[in-house]
Amino acid sequence: MDFPKNIFKAYDVRGLYPEELNEEIAYKIARAYGQMRQKELGRNDLTIATGRDMRLSSPLLHEAIKRGLTEQGIQAVGLGLCSTPTFYYAVAHYGYNGGLLISASHNPKEYNGVKIVRE
Repeated sequence: MDFPKNIFKAYDVRGLYPEELNEEIAYKIARAYGQMRQKELGRNDLTIATGRDMRLSSPLLHEAIKRGLTEQGIQAVGLGLCSTPTFYYAVAHYGYNGGLLISASHNPKEYNGVKIVRE
């Protein structure tokens, strides 16, 4: 499956679920992010936080990003259901090497997304 280019924004990924963003794409995003962070930090033993919002599609996408990180050799710490500020706080406070949050924020319910942060 090709990545729809329109889902990639300046600070995150957002698209219609499942036409533009689905479990396969979320998995690939997590693998690519994990590989990028491993290269940036020069090591493989990373810990990345994951979380999700309350959209109906979020649990499936959340599982896909956790699987992608784990298969990249990264410890994925699932924060579960959380707000964006709580997610950002947890990544910084606990010193994780980054984070992926499944959320489309203010977009309509048909959308979902991935917020991507470093430490």
